[in-house]
Amino acid sequence: QCRTLIFALGVSRNKLNVRGEKELLGRGVSYCVDCDANFYRDEPVAVAGSESAALTGALTLLFYTKEVHLVCPKLEVTEALAKQIRESPIHLHEGRKVKQILGENAVEGLLLDDGTTLSVKGVFIELGAKGAIELAGTLGVAMDPESFKYVVTNKKQETNVPGIYAAGDITGPPWQMAIAVGQGCVAGLEAASYAKKLR
Repeated sequence: QCRTLIFALGVSRNKLNVRGEKELLGRGVSYCVDCDANFYRDEPVAVAGSESAALTGALTLLFYTKEVHLVCPKLEVTEALAKQIRESPIHLHEGRKVKQILGENAVEGLLLDDGTTLSVKGVFIELGAKGAIELAGTLGVAMDPESFKYVVTNKKQETNVPGIYAAGDITGPPWQMAIAVGQGCVAGLEAASYAKKLR
């Protein structure tokens, strides 16, 4: 038994599940544009994904390099964002999927499902993430109504269930360590305050 509970279970990034992804992680394969874009300054790169995080990531990469490829089976974003991508210098490979990440000791390219080979030094996999939310759901904690992947909180990190708080990646993007740490501090303080009131 406990008086209060903080969910800080994080998320796991969705994978492409193709050859080369696991082997070249950290050697050209990344799951975070904001974290790793600077390592590929003036180098050709690719982003794999169809949702807004992939598209905004590709646009962000244009600040670091001129050659950005976006490999997406389908543009699953607002028309405004899709238009922005189509009018940008990004090389759009719509309707395509990554079949293999090429390279021995570092990323050297991508093989697409139509046989096309892209010569790139880095690939950013932006396929979203899934949180360990099952336990939260069994306790009646509200989930994001659009995705049902994230726990909904207010600015005090409170959920809809009194005494239950959530912090970090489980509350949804952006997934950044500094944000998770800040939310964890807020949740800890609020949970302690809540527990004191129950004495």
